[in-house]
Amino acid sequence: MKLKSLRTLFVLSAVVFFYASCKKQGVPSGNTTKDAIDYKTLSSTIGTQFYKSITGQYGGADVNKGITSPYITHAGGNNRVLNSIPALCGTVIDTTYNTKTGTNPITDTIKTHFENLHFTFTCDAGQVNGYQVRDSLVNVANHSFFVFDTYAITQYYAVKALDQTYKFVSMDGSLSAFVETKNIEAPSTMSTASVYYLVGLKVNFASGAADITTGTTSFKTTTKLYGPQTNYQEQVATYYGTIVYLGKHKAKVTFTPGASYIVDLITGVVTPA
Repeated sequence: MKLKSLRTLFVLSAVVFFYASCKKQGVPSGNTTKDAIDYKTLSSTIGTQFYKSITGQYGGADVNKGITSPYITHAGGNNRVLNSIPALCGTVIDTTYNTKTGTNPITDTIKTHFENLHFTFTCDAGQVNGYQVRDSLVNVANHSFFVFDTYAITQYYAVKALDQTYKFVSMDGSLSAFVETKNIEAPSTMSTASVYYLVGLKVNFASGAADITTGTTSFKTTTKLYGPQTNYQEQVATYYGTIVYLGKHKAKVTFTPGASYIVDLITGVVTPA
């Protein structure tokens, strides 16, 4: 069962990289035209998906937890939940697990979670001062047999404390996020797949909610739309750009070429740059 879940995780996570790497740079493809692109809505999606990913809202590592692992292992069948491992230099957590909630797809939303975690504490002069995370996870929600929501996240980055409080940290590395809603009955599909590259991010979570005060993220985002709104023709487009973090949970999302918007990373509200 564990091996089967792991294989499923790898297959679904691979979707992220497929969608994010198969299109030509800078030119939306498929039936989408430049005039039809809703950059405002897309900038909200790109910004909030990144923020939800690093703060554990899809599952996995959460930068808000500080320089401690948010995991503890509970033995028990095939399901394991991790929380609160002692912060020791060189401590490595390497595990795969899955959970499932709900039993009746007619009356319940069946939620399945798969995760493959590799988490290592890093040290300076014998003191824990950060961690490296390599995390892949998939969440699938099944609503009434027909509608499926899928979230697939991969994270590979380093976090390092910048002060003695351990509530001001740097982040460097990469992250990918794939979000899809599929309605088999309609039929229709909507998905967004993004790859983000983190450079010099500084995150302050002293107030309790992670605030990215500075740094830049470049991104590559591929969208797919299929259904009655496209006359049942698949529309696929790829976009490139950067996110510059401004503090106070705001970021400037700029597409290549042209359009720029200020996004509230928590609410998703967008204003012109």
